[in-house]
Amino acid sequence: MQHWKPGDLLSEADRVLLQPMIEKSYELGRTPTVSEVADAARIKSRFRIWKNAVLAAGLPALNSPEQVRLREKREV
Repeated sequence: MQHWKPGDLLSEADRVLLQPMIEKSYELGRTPTVSEVADAARIKSRFRIWKNAVLAAGLPALNSPEQVRLREKREV
């Protein structure tokens, strides 16, 4: 399987693969980390790095100030 790169189009299979990640983001109210998504290994095998999967899913970057704040709030 060829790795997805930013700028590549998403296939229907890609959208299906990203769905658990997107659903987890709704559940958490923020972008999920790798450890929070059950099928993360399969997602990473297609998108190579989690940052690419986040980008492809249309979710905010994990290192954005808002996402960092939301994760820190959860840990308190």
